[in-house]
Amino acid sequence: GKRVYFHFGNVGLFAYDLDGRRVWTEPLRPRPTRAGWGTASSPALHGDRLYLVDDNEEDSSLRALDKRTGKELWRVARDEKSNWSTPFIWQHRLRTEIVTLGSGKVRAYDLEGLELWSLRGMSGITIATPFAGEELVHVSSGYVGSRQRPLYAIRPGARGDISLAPDQTSNEFIAWCHWLAAPYNPSTLLYRGTLYVLLDRGMLSAYDATSGRPFFERERIPQGGAFTASPWAANGKIFALNEDGVTFVFRADERFELLHVNRLADDDMGMATPAIAGARLLLRTSARLYCIADLPQAKRP
Repeated sequence: GKRVYFHFGNVGLFAYDLDGRRVWTEPLRPRPTRAGWGTASSPALHGDRLYLVDDNEEDSSLRALDKRTGKELWRVARDEKSNWSTPFIWQHRLRTEIVTLGSGKVRAYDLEGLELWSLRGMSGITIATPFAGEELVHVSSGYVGSRQRPLYAIRPGARGDISLAPDQTSNEFIAWCHWLAAPYNPSTLLYRGTLYVLLDRGMLSAYDATSGRPFFERERIPQGGAFTASPWAANGKIFALNEDGVTFVFRADERFELLHVNRLADDDMGMATPAIAGARLLLRTSARLYCIADLPQAKRP
């Protein structure tokens, strides 16, 4: 890549080159958000365009911008209040679509902003990012104050309203649903055909990603505490960082098995999901930025 794109809430959208020089700025008008929490949705890059969801209390929208100049290409209004989920560009065998989550509905659009399908039945606050795998797009919405906290797995090719009836857990386009299984802050994780769900309250679940069959549900993490960062996976293991800066390591398996516990410094509050760059893990806490890698012996200092 040649550029890095940033969305700073109600300040604007920015593009920088890899030498740290600003290429363009697109100012955004400040909008009120629920409880003054601000925004969290990141821009999604696809081809020559950036797609940005701006859900707020006043004027919610999805917009497309030229990645080279920041010029707005189109904008569509969204019947939503504040949400914090990043859009996902889903490329499948039938078409490419922009999947967006909201507390009102899941909505998918084509690349020109035409709504393709929608799905009612989310929780009162939506934060997690959707993603695709096993030929399905996986959606979650798990606000702890809502009566329903659904996990959905959706098939390609949907059109119109694909919402489930109250007594349904699947239909033509929804492969499966668990009504009370989704996490609040963390996104779910798909690894080697299994969907892992890390609940904010310190529990872990695992489901077959294709069928939704539970392998285990709500297994309590010993002294797990609270989790905001999303889990990640590598080398047959699942990793989960809690808010106290403690990383729990599980075997990626159909059985719940805690392998290790790794602690950072006492003042390391962990709320951001780590970034993975090649063989390196970049972990940002409230106090420090860590780079963790399993280096060959010859490269170790």
